[in-house]
Amino acid sequence: MNNVGSKVSSGFFEMSEKQGDKLLKLLSVTGSGVWFDSNCGEGKILHQLAQPFQNDNCKITTYGIETNTQRALKAQEILQHCINAPIESMIIQNEAVLLLFLNPSNSMNIREDDSSDQKEWNDLYRNTRYLSKRGIMIYIIPSYRFADNQIAQFLASHFFDVGIMRFLDEDYDDYNHCIFIGRKKSGKDKEVNKDLYKFLLQMESKVFVQTKVNSIAHIIRANKKWEVPAGIQELKTFYTKLGNKSDFVEGIKNSKVFTAFINRTKPRQLVIGGDPILPLNQGQLSLLMASGAINGEIGEGDNYHLVQGIEVVSKVVESEVKNHDNGGKTTITKTKTKRDVSVKLISPKGVIKKLV
Repeated sequence: MNNVGSKVSSGFFEMSEKQGDKLLKLLSVTGSGVWFDSNCGEGKILHQLAQPFQNDNCKITTYGIETNTQRALKAQEILQHCINAPIESMIIQNEAVLLLFLNPSNSMNIREDDSSDQKEWNDLYRNTRYLSKRGIMIYIIPSYRFADNQIAQFLASHFFDVGIMRFLDEDYDDYNHCIFIGRKKSGKDKEVNKDLYKFLLQMESKVFVQTKVNSIAHIIRANKKWEVPAGIQELKTFYTKLGNKSDFVEGIKNSKVFTAFINRTKPRQLVIGGDPILPLNQGQLSLLMASGAINGEIGEGDNYHLVQGIEVVSKVVESEVKNHDNGGKTTITKTKTKRDVSVKLISPKGVIKKLV
């Protein structure tokens, strides 16, 4: 299997520049607007499509989403906006994108179950809401997937001015993908194009695709183009609900709570000087031990000692006999908690002394 086939089987399908050049020849642009790729990978294909149309009178703003961190970093170098996050976490302005590029095979993990098939449908259904009315969508999936009833019905009812084509003949055996290009209908016009629907259902057959679906080269020779309309240049909303850990590092370091935590968890050096104003009773010693004030290091050199204090808790049973006027007796038993303190000291010579 060549490099292209290896990428497809490993779950990372990236269009070649050659295929991108062919797609570019199918587009014309009327003016500025927002172009979006929801599985942008390294951002190359969206950049390749938009860059030739950029000039002083036409500003195309490219937006991308990529779940893989390394690919997202590369995409951020060439796209104006790219977020490393799953599409499910994104908040994006609806009906504002003028060109929607959907390649669900890019940046997905292919498993033995039907999760990859489900992603192709989910991406189509979810991302179409971001596409402006009369905006252009380029949708690339394995040819047999166009025969899925959900996908076929959705495409036939939500898009017009449609084109369906295979990759170049020399690449189709490696990719087995087809390209759908269409213009989004308005909100009220959702009648199903029955001819298109029937055509898509037959794409499950590889023979049908090879004989009835033209290659992209054939469409280019026919001089067929899709005009991308003009619109807004920036999305009002484009962010993820998930926080990036790196965005919080400095804030955590500079927070008062984090500083207090560091100070409280530092190793303690106990320094004792002078005598207490009043003698300490066992309750006070217990309180000192509970706070960790007695455990630790004391002194330096020959006067260096290790001190360890523990509180010994025990139960004491006391009985009290109560006499009644009628001559009877009642024995009342009470259990009380007794707290004793044990403080041990270890000298530099290893001598252990018990102070209390």
